[in-house]
Amino acid sequence: MKTKLILLILVCALCACKENVDTSKPRIEEAKQEAKERFDVAAIIKELATFADTSLTESEDGNQLIEFKEDTESGAIQTIDMQAYLKLYKAQMQSQETQSLPIFEIKNTNKAVLMVKGNGFGGPIWAKVLVDRTTREIKKIEFGHKVESEGYGAGITNTSFKSQFTGVKIDFEKNSFGLRQSGKKLMAGNTIIDGISGATATSTAAVTMVNEGLQKYRNYLNP
Repeated sequence: MKTKLILLILVCALCACKENVDTSKPRIEEAKQEAKERFDVAAIIKELATFADTSLTESEDGNQLIEFKEDTESGAIQTIDMQAYLKLYKAQMQSQETQSLPIFEIKNTNKAVLMVKGNGFGGPIWAKVLVDRTTREIKKIEFGHKVESEGYGAGITNTSFKSQFTGVKIDFEKNSFGLRQSGKKLMAGNTIIDGISGATATSTAAVTMVNEGLQKYRNYLNP
């Protein structure tokens, strides 16, 4: 009888320990996820600030230097919080349809980072564009993609391709950029871009994306 009682006590103790472990695991995982999300947010904001030639130290709150805005479908420009901005930013990178466009504005300057999205030969492509919001001049552009072929479509990230877009003023009446591929003009525009060799589809998609994407910011850049 005494042996059975001891065994019963041991079983109860083991069950209690198991419950404690099982309960703590989700909490640990949740804490890890929250930490990862905070790191991701900080990394994205710092990356955008660096792209805009603005230094952002670890101790600084992004809201001190940055104004997060959206260009709504109705044409209204309004301030939003960081989380709402990041949601729009990530949607652009995934080529998702959204009601608004994200605006990353550097306070007390004329600089703003705008996002454009499109579909390349293999999947979603996007670009962040640093503009002077007073002159509408493109100061810098950075392309990204998910699955464009290395050596071909992935060439949109090369300096030789993206540097052709800088220094151009955005036109809202016609294409800011045209496209020439292998000596043949494929698209009319104010500034002709030389396409990537062997990647006509991606080159066309990238130029079209920049033309059409930036024109969607008409209400922001041409008030």
